[in-house]
Amino acid sequence: MGAPGFLAVFSDPGSEATLEEFQDWYDNEHIPLRLNHLRFFLSGARYSAVDGQRPEWLAMYEIDDVASFQDPSYTILREKRSDREGELIGRLGVLDRRTTEVAVDTGEQPEKSTGLRVGIPSTFIVTVGIAVLDGEGTQEKLQVFAQKTVSLPGWVRTRIVKVFDKGVTGLNGQWTSIEIPDYLAVVELTSKLQLEEWEKAIEGQLNGLGLVDRRQWGLYKAYPGIAQGNLQA
Repeated sequence: MGAPGFLAVFSDPGSEATLEEFQDWYDNEHIPLRLNHLRFFLSGARYSAVDGQRPEWLAMYEIDDVASFQDPSYTILREKRSDREGELIGRLGVLDRRTTEVAVDTGEQPEKSTGLRVGIPSTFIVTVGIAVLDGEGTQEKLQVFAQKTVSLPGWVRTRIVKVFDKGVTGLNGQWTSIEIPDYLAVVELTSKLQLEEWEKAIEGQLNGLGLVDRRQWGLYKAYPGIAQGNLQA
C-alpha cells in the first residue's frame, strides 16, 4: 500500500449556474457515481463556507491509496462525463480539484467524530494552504505546524496533504487565477473557530512555512458509500 490519498474540490456555481442545479448535480449524480460504486472512496463530505468568502463550497474524499487515482473505474468518470455534467461544469464559476497524498496525519478520534464519514461527522473544517519557503526539513516543519493546531478549541484531527495534481476550470477569473500551494492543511473541529483562537494557537515562528488562503467551512452533508457499508437498498 502507498500513501493514503485525499481529494479536495473547491467549487462555486458562480453567476451562470443556479444553486439548485449545482446541488442537484452534486448530490444526485457526481457523488453517487463515486461513493456508491468505488470501494476505494472511503468517505465523502461537503461543506459550505461560514466565513463570508467565496468559493462557497468544498467537497472532500478520503481515498485508500494514491494509486487508486489511476484506476480506470475512476479516471473514466472524467473522461466520459454525462452531457448534463459537461454542460454544467462549463458554466460554473470555479471547479478547483486538488489531488493529494497525506503527508501528516494526527489520527482519528472516534469518540469525538467520525470525520468525513456518516455518523458524527466533523461539523467544521479549517483549510489553509501551506507554501514551503525553505525546503530543508519540510516534513518536520509540517509536523510542528500540525501539533500547533491541537490546542484549538473543538479540535478533532489535522491532516496536511501534498498536492501532486490540480485542475482548475471556471468562468470567474478571480477564482481560477489563484496560485495553489504545494500543501493543504485540513483541520477538523467540533465548533466554529474564532480568528483570535487561530492566531493564539498558530502564533510564533512558522519556520520556513507560509500560510495562504485560510478558510472556514460548516458541514453540509456526509454521504454514505459502498466502502462504509451504509448504502440504502
